[in-house]
Amino acid sequence: MYDGDTFFSLSMAARIGLVFLSAALAVLTAAAFIKVGYRLSWPVRLLLAPVFLWLFVWLSPQVFYLYYMAVFDDLPLQNVVQVPPGPGKILRLLGFAGKAHLAHHAQGLLGWGLIVLACLGERVGRSARLRAVLRL
Repeated sequence: MYDGDTFFSLSMAARIGLVFLSAALAVLTAAAFIKVGYRLSWPVRLLLAPVFLWLFVWLSPQVFYLYYMAVFDDLPLQNVVQVPPGPGKILRLLGFAGKAHLAHHAQGLLGWGLIVLACLGERVGRSARLRAVLRL
């Protein structure tokens, strides 16, 4: 399914680092979503979830590129953030449509995770442990 995915061309250490970086960015995105949306009504949170996915898809490539600069010695410092993605791309990610890449599927999972958080928003906002971590 993921034949030819660039993830598999990395060393094992680089793969592990990339997985941890991806997880950290996903957790930070979810935490920011909770921080911004936990007091909002569920319909507003539901509309906000794809916006946070959109921001992640648009801005995270720069963070990943900086990681690749640490992995590969010959990459120049440059801006890789491009034009923000359109709504069609976000819908394709949420529908797991398009090319079978680990990154696209992970972004789709993040999007659905944000949607679940949007539906659970009040419960998540009432969690004392989470409030302490996010200082809500």
